[in-house]
Amino acid sequence: MSDILLELKNLTVSIRRDKEDIPIVKGVDIAIPRGKIVGLVGESGCGKSMTAKSVMGILPGAARVSFGSILWHDPDGTVTDLTGLKEKELRKMCGTKIGMVFQEPMTSLNPMMRIGDQVAEVLLIHKLVKNRSEARDKVIQLLNEVGIPEPELRYRSYPHELSGGMRQRVMIAMAVICEPKLLIADEPTTALDVTIEAQILKLIRQMCEARNMSAIVITHNMGVVSRLCDSVYVMYMGRIMERASVRDLFSNPIHPYTRGLLSSIPRIGENSEYLKTIPGNIPESEKETVGCEFCLRCSEDERRCFFERPEETEAEEGHFVSCFTAGPGNEVHHE
Repeated sequence: MSDILLELKNLTVSIRRDKEDIPIVKGVDIAIPRGKIVGLVGESGCGKSMTAKSVMGILPGAARVSFGSILWHDPDGTVTDLTGLKEKELRKMCGTKIGMVFQEPMTSLNPMMRIGDQVAEVLLIHKLVKNRSEARDKVIQLLNEVGIPEPELRYRSYPHELSGGMRQRVMIAMAVICEPKLLIADEPTTALDVTIEAQILKLIRQMCEARNMSAIVITHNMGVVSRLCDSVYVMYMGRIMERASVRDLFSNPIHPYTRGLLSSIPRIGENSEYLKTIPGNIPESEKETVGCEFCLRCSEDERRCFFERPEETEAEEGHFVSCFTAGPGNEVHHE
């Protein structure tokens, strides 16, 4: 049995605009091991959510997978390319083998339906229970498991009657009710205060461990990555800039972009009047970059970055980076 559950190979997602395909996810390679939590981190607009939506087959109308493959590895050795499935086949797979927690639960939940009915609907659609009574029992049991008090009462509540943290717990319950092998969490702690954020992250970790479930966590928050993930991919303008275990990335960030993200985190007791930022702005996605996408904002002085895109290299064991400063014959620069 393969140790890899899901594998993205040279994945390219493009948006059709004025009869031209504009790539927004560019040749991404990601491997999700069984039972592990993988973080995908980067600034807003870098392509993280588009990558996740391409796995679920829910890209917006103008976007499509224009190249590459999304490979699902079953325990028996069968490999399925999700990009080649028909819509009905993909819907069934995403309902039973892949679950997703969306970014904003208030807009993801139907305000006109009771909480319990929305979670139960997933079981009924995929015919995993015999009747509504059995579905209700399973939902109440899971609502209790995800930490919702008085689950019998909350089963009949509407989304607006719950707090943001409770709504997010409902979304997690809805995502795992069919016992998937992969959970995709898109910005799972958006708009939550730090106390509730810690609780939600702990819950996701507990769910994964209890079910031997893998997870992809989409976030711009390096703190979320450090507390929840086993490994991490750093994305900028649709490309993976660096990937490593969380421990290696935080102890020795190599790519200038990764170092910029980490240095931007406010620290308690740090005597500084201003927050540190990464200079410059993200270039327009419509303009194809010849060299490294980060070259205009980079702190390193490498002229060839403007004309040549660096290949991914293994700077240290298990630590990969796409940067000339980490290539053979170059020392790793730190600020």
